[in-house]
Amino acid sequence: MPKTTGTVIFMNGASSSGKTTLAKKLQSVLSEPYFHISIDAFLHQLPDACLGDDGYLSRELPRLLVGFNASSAAMARVGINVIIDHVLQEPEWIAPCVREFKSVKVVFVAVRCPLDVLEIREQARRDRRVGLARYQYDRVHSHDTYDVEVDTSTMSVDEGVLAIREYVESDRWPTAFEKLREMRKS
Repeated sequence: MPKTTGTVIFMNGASSSGKTTLAKKLQSVLSEPYFHISIDAFLHQLPDACLGDDGYLSRELPRLLVGFNASSAAMARVGINVIIDHVLQEPEWIAPCVREFKSVKVVFVAVRCPLDVLEIREQARRDRRVGLARYQYDRVHSHDTYDVEVDTSTMSVDEGVLAIREYVESDRWPTAFEKLREMRKS
C-alpha cells in the first residue's frame, strides 16, 4: 500500500551556501528515494529573455513562487518524497510557503555559511550575479526557526548530510513549519 504523503526536506539558505550539493548527496544516502526540486532549476525553465528581464521577474516572481510551492507540496501529498532547495529571501514569502505545506511532514533545514565564504564561492562559480549572496545573507534566515541546522563552512558535506539524515530517519516529528504557521497567524 502506498504512503499517504511523502516527506519533504526543505533546505533554505543563501545562494552558494551548499544546498544543491547537500541535496544530491542526500539522495544517495537516504533509505527511500527523494526527488530534488530546486527553485533555481524551476525558474530556469523560463525562456532566457524572461530570466534576463528584471521587470518581468519582479512582476511575476510572486506568482512563480506560488506555483513552485504548490507543485512541490502536491508531489508530497501524493506520497512522493521531496528535497526542496529554496531561498526564502523575502519575509513575505514565508507565510504562503508554510501554508501550502500544511498537511505534509516538512523537515525545515537551515543551510548556513558566513558571508565572506559565500562571497568567495559566488565569485568562483561565475553562474551567479555578484552581490546576490550579500543581499540574501541577512534576509534568508530572518525567521530563525528550523528543525535542523548545518553550517557548510565548518561541516563537511558528509557531516551535514548525516545531521539531516539522522533527523529525517528518526521518530521525531518536525515542528518548524507548524511554529512558523502559528507565528504568521498573529
